[in-house]
Amino acid sequence: MLDNYRDLIDELLGGPSEVRTMADGVGGTLSPAARSLVAEMRDRDLAVTGRLQAFMRDADLHLPVLATANAAPDAAAPGETAELLAGMDQARGDLVSLLMNLALKDWERTATHDVDGEITLADEVERHVEFDEDHLSRIRAAVAGGTS
Repeated sequence: MLDNYRDLIDELLGGPSEVRTMADGVGGTLSPAARSLVAEMRDRDLAVTGRLQAFMRDADLHLPVLATANAAPDAAAPGETAELLAGMDQARGDLVSLLMNLALKDWERTATHDVDGEITLADEVERHVEFDEDHLSRIRAAVAGGTS
């Protein structure tokens, strides 16, 4: 079980470096579509960190469905690519730090979810990994010249 949790953390650790590699491959400046997707990843990291902290704090936690921005493909995140990547690194670092400091029993803490009923903290992290994988794929497409 511990290996499963480590795998989730490892998958999250790879995201920012992959985005940085993609940005470096295009001269350090991502397209507006790619920047928008990176901003969504950063914002989702911040939201998930807050939700996981609530798991730790509240015994009878109720979690609503986590909204996704899904900005228009050509809507750029404000600021420069480097600034956006630094924000993503910070948000992901905070999330991973929280995950690395969880006890095994913490991963099994439960909450009530609007759609899925009872979920665990591990379920919430798995959902975030799936979101991350989807967004990395969409960023790859945007960098390669596709839409998103």
